[in-house]
Amino acid sequence: MRHFLANVVTYTIAFLLIAGAGLFAWMRSAQVVISNERTVLARHEPEPVRAFDWRALGERSYVSNCLSCHRRNGQGWDQYPGLGHTPRLFGAPGGREYVIDLHLYGLTSPRWRAPMPPMGHIQDVELAAVMNHVLTHFGDRRAPVAETSLYTPADVAARRGLELSPAEVNRRRPDIAG
Repeated sequence: MRHFLANVVTYTIAFLLIAGAGLFAWMRSAQVVISNERTVLARHEPEPVRAFDWRALGERSYVSNCLSCHRRNGQGWDQYPGLGHTPRLFGAPGGREYVIDLHLYGLTSPRWRAPMPPMGHIQDVELAAVMNHVLTHFGDRRAPVAETSLYTPADVAARRGLELSPAEVNRRRPDIAG
Protein backbone atom coordinates (compact mmCIF):
# COMPACT_ATOMS: atom_id res chain seq x y z
CA MET A 1 0.00 0.00 0.00
CA ARG A 2 2.82 2.34 0.87
CA HIS A 3 4.35 1.98 -2.60
CA PHE A 4 1.00 2.57 -4.21
CA LEU A 5 0.53 5.90 -2.35
CA ALA A 6 4.10 6.95 -3.16
CA ASN A 7 3.48 6.25 -6.83
CA VAL A 8 0.19 8.19 -6.82
CA VAL A 9 1.87 11.18 -5.15
CA THR A 10 4.86 11.02 -7.53
CA TYR A 11 2.67 10.79 -10.64
CA THR A 12 0.37 13.52 -9.36
CA ILE A 13 3.31 15.87 -8.80
CA ALA A 14 4.73 15.03 -12.26
CA PHE A 15 1.33 15.61 -13.87
CA LEU A 16 0.93 18.96 -12.09
CA LEU A 17 4.44 20.07 -13.14
CA ILE A 18 3.79 19.13 -16.78
CA ALA A 19 0.34 20.75 -16.76
CA GLY A 20 1.79 23.89 -15.13
CA ALA A 21 4.57 24.08 -17.72
CA GLY A 22 2.02 23.68 -20.52
CA LEU A 23 -0.21 26.36 -19.00
CA PHE A 24 2.76 28.70 -18.59
CA ALA A 25 3.84 28.11 -22.21
CA TRP A 26 0.30 28.80 -23.43
CA MET A 27 0.08 32.00 -21.35
CA ARG A 28 3.49 33.14 -22.59
CA SER A 29 2.60 32.62 -26.24
CA ALA A 30 -0.75 34.38 -25.77
CA GLN A 31 1.11 37.35 -24.27
CA VAL A 32 3.36 37.64 -27.33
CA VAL A 33 0.32 37.71 -29.59
CA ILE A 34 -1.39 40.36 -27.45
CA SER A 35 1.68 42.63 -27.11
CA ASN A 36 3.01 43.08 -30.60
CA GLU A 37 5.37 45.88 -31.62
CA ARG A 38 2.61 48.13 -32.95
CA THR A 39 0.76 47.97 -29.62
CA VAL A 40 3.88 48.82 -27.64
CA LEU A 41 4.85 51.70 -29.95
CA ALA A 42 1.31 53.10 -29.84
CA ARG A 43 1.77 53.74 -26.11
CA HIS A 44 4.65 56.09 -26.90
CA GLU A 45 3.25 57.90 -29.92
CA PRO A 46 2.27 61.51 -29.45
CA GLU A 47 -1.40 62.23 -29.01
CA PRO A 48 -3.16 62.90 -32.32
CA VAL A 49 -3.51 66.59 -33.00
CA ARG A 50 -5.64 68.48 -35.47
CA ALA A 51 -2.70 70.41 -36.91
CA PHE A 52 0.95 69.42 -37.05
CA ASP A 53 2.51 71.63 -34.37
CA TRP A 54 6.16 70.71 -34.60
CA ARG A 55 7.81 73.39 -32.45
CA ALA A 56 8.01 71.77 -29.01
CA LEU A 57 8.49 68.27 -30.39
CA GLY A 58 11.24 69.45 -32.75
CA GLU A 59 13.18 71.16 -29.98
CA ARG A 60 12.86 68.14 -27.66
CA SER A 61 13.88 65.78 -30.43
CA TYR A 62 16.90 67.92 -31.32
CA VAL A 63 18.06 67.81 -27.71
CA SER A 64 17.52 64.03 -27.54
CA ASN A 65 18.96 63.01 -30.89
CA CYS A 66 21.20 65.75 -32.33
CA LEU A 67 22.66 67.88 -29.56
CA SER A 68 25.57 65.60 -28.65
CA CYS A 69 27.10 65.94 -32.14
CA HIS A 70 25.84 69.28 -33.46
CA ARG A 71 25.75 71.15 -30.12
CA ARG A 72 23.04 73.41 -28.77
CA ASN A 73 23.76 76.25 -31.20
CA GLY A 74 24.03 73.96 -34.25
CA GLN A 75 27.67 74.87 -34.90
CA GLY A 76 28.98 71.33 -34.59
CA TRP A 77 32.47 70.50 -33.36
CA ASP A 78 35.54 68.60 -34.50
CA GLN A 79 34.35 65.95 -36.98
CA TYR A 80 30.66 66.89 -36.71
CA PRO A 81 29.38 69.56 -39.12
CA GLY A 82 27.56 72.72 -38.22
CA LEU A 83 23.97 73.02 -39.38
CA GLY A 84 24.01 76.59 -40.69
CA HIS A 85 24.11 75.38 -44.30
CA THR A 86 20.98 73.19 -43.96
CA PRO A 87 18.55 75.87 -45.24
CA ARG A 88 20.74 76.25 -48.37
CA LEU A 89 20.71 72.47 -48.89
CA PHE A 90 16.95 72.47 -48.40
CA GLY A 91 16.49 75.20 -51.02
CA ALA A 92 18.75 73.64 -53.65
CA PRO A 93 17.27 71.44 -56.41
CA GLY A 94 16.75 67.99 -54.87
CA GLY A 95 17.70 69.34 -51.47
CA ARG A 96 14.32 68.83 -49.86
CA GLU A 97 14.52 65.08 -50.49
CA TYR A 98 18.23 64.97 -49.63
CA VAL A 99 17.65 66.35 -46.12
CA ILE A 100 15.02 63.67 -45.47
CA ASP A 101 17.24 60.91 -46.89
CA LEU A 102 20.16 62.14 -44.80
CA HIS A 103 18.13 61.65 -41.65
CA LEU A 104 16.46 58.38 -42.63
CA TYR A 105 19.48 56.58 -44.08
CA GLY A 106 22.53 58.31 -42.58
CA LEU A 107 25.58 59.73 -44.34
CA THR A 108 29.13 58.64 -45.05
CA SER A 109 31.23 61.40 -46.56
CA PRO A 110 34.93 62.18 -47.00
CA ARG A 111 34.09 65.73 -45.82
CA TRP A 112 33.60 64.47 -42.25
CA ARG A 113 35.54 61.84 -40.30
CA ALA A 114 32.48 60.55 -38.44
CA PRO A 115 29.48 59.19 -40.33
CA MET A 116 25.98 60.32 -39.43
CA PRO A 117 23.98 57.33 -38.23
CA PRO A 118 20.61 56.63 -39.81
CA MET A 119 17.67 57.96 -37.80
CA GLY A 120 15.03 55.80 -39.49
CA HIS A 121 13.91 54.50 -36.10
CA ILE A 122 12.41 57.91 -35.32
CA GLN A 123 8.73 58.25 -36.21
CA ASP A 124 7.70 60.43 -39.15
CA VAL A 125 6.10 63.12 -37.00
CA GLU A 126 9.20 63.52 -34.85
CA LEU A 127 11.61 63.44 -37.79
CA ALA A 128 9.64 66.15 -39.61
CA ALA A 129 9.57 68.22 -36.41
CA VAL A 130 13.32 68.02 -35.79
CA MET A 131 14.15 68.87 -39.42
CA ASN A 132 11.82 71.89 -39.21
CA HIS A 133 13.55 72.92 -35.99
CA VAL A 134 16.96 72.80 -37.70
CA LEU A 135 15.67 74.71 -40.72
CA THR A 136 14.16 77.50 -38.63
CA HIS A 137 16.77 77.82 -35.88
CA PHE A 138 20.12 77.50 -37.65
CA GLY A 139 21.40 79.25 -40.73
CA ASP A 140 20.93 82.68 -42.26
CA ARG A 141 18.19 84.51 -40.33
CA ARG A 142 17.92 87.06 -43.16
CA ALA A 143 16.57 84.40 -45.52
CA PRO A 144 14.22 82.28 -43.38
CA VAL A 145 12.54 79.15 -44.69
CA ALA A 146 8.85 79.82 -45.34
CA GLU A 147 6.51 78.11 -42.88
CA THR A 148 4.44 76.76 -45.76
CA SER A 149 7.41 74.87 -47.24
CA LEU A 150 8.43 73.06 -44.04
CA TYR A 151 8.25 69.27 -43.71
CA THR A 152 5.15 67.31 -42.78
CA PRO A 153 5.09 63.71 -41.52
CA ALA A 154 3.71 62.68 -44.93
CA ASP A 155 6.87 64.06 -46.60
CA VAL A 156 9.01 61.77 -44.44
CA ALA A 157 6.74 58.76 -44.93
CA ALA A 158 7.01 59.14 -48.71
CA ARG A 159 10.83 58.71 -48.55
CA ARG A 160 10.84 55.61 -46.33
CA GLY A 161 11.57 52.26 -47.91
CA LEU A 162 14.09 53.48 -50.50
CA GLU A 163 16.84 51.53 -48.70
CA LEU A 164 19.61 53.96 -49.63
CA SER A 165 23.11 53.43 -48.31
CA PRO A 166 24.86 56.30 -46.52
CA ALA A 167 27.27 56.57 -49.48
CA GLU A 168 24.33 56.85 -51.92
CA VAL A 169 22.90 59.65 -49.80
CA ASN A 170 26.24 61.46 -50.07
CA ARG A 171 26.20 61.13 -53.88
CA ARG A 172 22.75 62.77 -53.93
CA ARG A 173 23.94 65.83 -52.01
CA PRO A 174 23.07 69.04 -53.86
CA ASP A 175 25.98 71.21 -54.85
CA ILE A 176 25.89 74.40 -52.78
CA ALA A 177 28.56 77.02 -52.39
CA GLY A 178 30.30 76.90 -49.04
